[in-house]
Amino acid sequence: MKSLIISILRNNYFRNKGVLFWNFAFPMLLYLILVSIFGDISSHMNLRIGVVGESKTLKGVFEKLPSGIEIVDTKDPEKDLKYGKIDVCIVMPENFGSLFTRALLLSRTKLSMPVKVIVVYAPERQESSILANVVANILESLDLQIRKKKEIEVEYRSKERKDINYPHYVFPAILLVGVMSVGLFTVPYQLALYREQGILKRLFASPLKGHHYLISTAVCGLLAMSITSLAVTLFAKILFGVPGLSLSFLTGTAFSFFTFLSISFLMVSLFKSFSALNAVSQIFNQVFMFMGGFYFDVSNVPWPLKALVVGNPATYLVDYLRGSLGYETIYTHHFAVPFIWIVVSLTLFSLSWRQVIMVE
Repeated sequence: MKSLIISILRNNYFRNKGVLFWNFAFPMLLYLILVSIFGDISSHMNLRIGVVGESKTLKGVFEKLPSGIEIVDTKDPEKDLKYGKIDVCIVMPENFGSLFTRALLLSRTKLSMPVKVIVVYAPERQESSILANVVANILESLDLQIRKKKEIEVEYRSKERKDINYPHYVFPAILLVGVMSVGLFTVPYQLALYREQGILKRLFASPLKGHHYLISTAVCGLLAMSITSLAVTLFAKILFGVPGLSLSFLTGTAFSFFTFLSISFLMVSLFKSFSALNAVSQIFNQVFMFMGGFYFDVSNVPWPLKALVVGNPATYLVDYLRGSLGYETIYTHHFAVPFIWIVVSLTLFSLSWRQVIMVE
C-alpha cells in the first residue's frame, strides 16, 4: 500500500500541473490579491453608540444591529464624542423605563406621550452623521420622540478603535481554500475519472483490494491538505508575520481536513458521472466560501440564505480558526455542524462504497 500511496501522489498531485496550481499555488496567489486590495480596510465596522441612562429594552434593540456596532455606557458623552471614543450618543431621561412602558401602553390612544430623548453626534464625521440618522429612525419607530439632535465639534485625533490585521484575519480562510481545493476537487475527480476511464477495473484485476485503494486515496488527500496548509502558513508567516499557531488552531485545521475529505466521498457516492461531479464541486466550493464568511460577514443575511450559513461546515471552521488567532468569534459549538457532515458523509458513502469504488 505504501507503493500505491507514492504512486498516487506522484501521478495525481505532483505531475499534474493543474493540480499543482489549484492545490498549492492558487491559495497563495489569492492571498496576495486579497491583501493587496483589502489590506488597509477593516473587515468589520467598528462603530460605538454611547448610552446615558439605563434601559435593558433599548440596549437590546440596538444590540440587534449588524456586528461591528457596539453599545457602551458613557458618563460624559460630549467629551467621548469629541475625542472619538464614541460615534453617537443617546441621552435618556430619568425614569426612562417607566416612561417607555407608559408610552407603549398609551401609544394608540389620545393620551399618547412619546418619551423624549437626545441624540448627540458629530456632524464633521460622516460615520457619526449616518449613524445618528439610523439611531433616530429606530427611536422614532419605538414611539420615542427625538427632542433634538445635538451637534458636537470634534478634535481630529486618531480614533480609539481596535482595527484588525487583515492579512492575519483572512489567513484561516485562505488555508481552508487550499484544503477545499483538495477535498472538493482533486480527491473526488481522481475517483470519478479512474472509474470512467476503466483504470479502476484494471487495478482491481490485480491483487489490490478495493479498501486498500480507498485508504490510499484518503491518505494521499490528507497529505496533500497538509502540504498546502504548511505552504500557506509559511507564506503567511514570512510575508505578513502571522503569529505562531496554537494547539487549538492545529486541532481545528486537522478537523477541517477530515471534514472536507468526508465531503469528497459523499459527492462521489451521490454523483456517478464526472460531468455531474464537476458541476456539484463548483457549487459546493462557492457556497462554502461565500456563505461561510471567508471574506465578509454573513451572520446577518436574511432567510433562506441564512440556512446556507448555519448549515455550512466552513462557517464554523473558519470562525473557530479565527478565534484561535485571537479574534472575536461569532458562533458557538464550532465542531458540531462539521461533525454532522462527517458522520452523514461517511455513513452514506459506507452504504454505497462498493458501487462507488468497484466498476459496474
